[in-house]
Amino acid sequence: MKSRLSTVLIALAVGGLVAGVPFGELCYKCQEPTSEGCVWAKALLPVSLTVGAVLGLGASVIAFVVARAVQRRRRRDASMPANER
Repeated sequence: MKSRLSTVLIALAVGGLVAGVPFGELCYKCQEPTSEGCVWAKALLPVSLTVGAVLGLGASVIAFVVARAVQRRRRRDASMPANER
């Protein structure tokens, strides 16, 4: 159970990082609130959040599958005798 929890936490962290990109972009572009980049970033924030959520979900799934495969391979290698590796 511990290994699954760590896999899920890794996947959530990757997904959160990807989904949080629009907020980082908004903070970067709105250092001067009246700039054209800030106005566009605020106007397109709903679209950016939707795309970020979809990409974050995809990244989470990929991270989960990869982390799970690595864990299974390590477990299989650990249970295999040294002369069969």
